[in-house]
Amino acid sequence: MKQPVIPIPDEIVNALIGCSCHLGGTNCTNYLRKYIFGQRPDDKIHVIDIPKMWKKLILAARMFVAVENPKNVIVVSNKNFGRRAVLKFCETTGATPITGRFIPGSFTNQEIKGVREPRLVLVSDPFADKQTVAENSYINTPCIAFTNTDNEISFVDVAIPMNNRSPLAIGAGFFILSRLIGYMQGKISLIEDINNQIELFFYRDPVELEMLVEENKNEESAGVKMQDDISPVDDESVTPAAL
Repeated sequence: MKQPVIPIPDEIVNALIGCSCHLGGTNCTNYLRKYIFGQRPDDKIHVIDIPKMWKKLILAARMFVAVENPKNVIVVSNKNFGRRAVLKFCETTGATPITGRFIPGSFTNQEIKGVREPRLVLVSDPFADKQTVAENSYINTPCIAFTNTDNEISFVDVAIPMNNRSPLAIGAGFFILSRLIGYMQGKISLIEDINNQIELFFYRDPVELEMLVEENKNEESAGVKMQDDISPVDDESVTPAAL
């Protein structure tokens, strides 16, 4: 039976464009060329077709929902700016995160403590996470990957064409995928509080966070000083205006 198509909301389109999810690289593989809308003449950046990207996100969400226990879904990112998105995605969906260096043998070596037997694997980048993708192929588990225009997709079963080299783009990708999963499970609306919730998936540089904290402290101290400078009004000194 053919599954009904989920229309892409305007809010999702704006989020994808605002986070540069549709901007690929200057090179493009033959497989991913069918997902290209066009190429910018000035910098030769390939622009990914958003409706085709949306269809792959829907397919990935359906694969996730089909797994009975979400803990059996392993989500991996070796990139620093992808870790926050992975952790938040797993917190939202119940999947199991692996961030940082992937230990060889984590899927195949039974002698390793905490060896995992996933039913589905999701990676943020098939190049940065190539050890995970290669080892996953030994156990014949389906693999989903956020794939840029110049990524090779060997051993990747579902390639989601999307910019995976930007902290904002990868955060938006994991957020939208988590929203689709929750929507299919009947837990949440696709666009409910999207502007605030999507920011929770974005990587924050430690230096930037320190600057924000310092800025907030300065604003609070300035507010306290303004309150101290305001002198109370003496009711007795106020005389009614002459009529």
